[in-house]
Amino acid sequence: MELDRLQFRARALACVRRFFADQGYLEVDTPLLAPSLIPEASLEVFAVQGRPGPLYLIPSPELWMKRLLCAGSGNLFQLCRAFRSGEPESPLHLPEFTMLEWYTVGADYRDSIGTQEALLQRLLSELRLPETRTMGGTEVDLRPPFPRVSVAQAFREHLGFELSQRMEREALAREVEARGLTATAGDSWADLFHKLFLACVEPRLPGNRPLFVTDYPSRVATLARSRPGSPWAERWELYVAGVEVANCYTEETDGARVRTFFLSQEAQKRTTAQPHPIDWELAELIAGSLPPCSGVALGVDRLLALMLGAGSLADVTPFPLRP
Repeated sequence: MELDRLQFRARALACVRRFFADQGYLEVDTPLLAPSLIPEASLEVFAVQGRPGPLYLIPSPELWMKRLLCAGSGNLFQLCRAFRSGEPESPLHLPEFTMLEWYTVGADYRDSIGTQEALLQRLLSELRLPETRTMGGTEVDLRPPFPRVSVAQAFREHLGFELSQRMEREALAREVEARGLTATAGDSWADLFHKLFLACVEPRLPGNRPLFVTDYPSRVATLARSRPGSPWAERWELYVAGVEVANCYTEETDGARVRTFFLSQEAQKRTTAQPHPIDWELAELIAGSLPPCSGVALGVDRLLALMLGAGSLADVTPFPLRP
């Protein structure tokens, strides 16, 4: 890693810390190892030998930070290393990377949009970067407020149908096959959704402005709160120059829904490359003690690579490990 990029990285991380300190957030430093994890079937993890049994490198600090929230910490944030096994061989992926995660008590996903915009504006100002710059080969205007598009709007615009009218698996499978993609018998509705989104929607999202993609289907299992009376969840992802850099939820606090999520993901975890024990203690804490809040996870290396016009995460990471 070049020295000027290492120095830029240090200034950016210091700026992030000042931003949240100025907002009254508590910075926390939590373990990178855990004896059990939140079950997320889409994520593969690393196991290491421990006592008395195996330990697991965290894919995010969520399991520790939510314990602190349940204990009354109030708003908090963390910059830490996170680990994911089986990542694609891609300039945008590394098995070890830097994550920024923050939680705002009493907020929902709409409130977190404002915080995300203010953070990016602070970075541009303190790092003395132009508000319009080339990222990933695209000239990007970074001045907030950023546009928003719902998943339903994106499917309507780029695929020509109402996703809310394709909530049955077979109906969505026909849309997948109509676009030359493969729908296998083992694909769930969520699998089919991701095939369409990744192949037909994401590449067509406009890249000249940062973009919030909002209101994902509730049928894609997450710990995001569902919007009452609708098929959508209170969730957004931020795309910068066409690259997804952040993911936000209004956090689910309904006990029955939290337990349903853990059960469904636990069943799928049994067939992954590295099954692991499930943190049921956390599930009960969330169900009983988690205050209403919104959480955001941001890929720091991706954002820095975009800001510097770097070709890969390895260009902005000291001693990068390849997938």
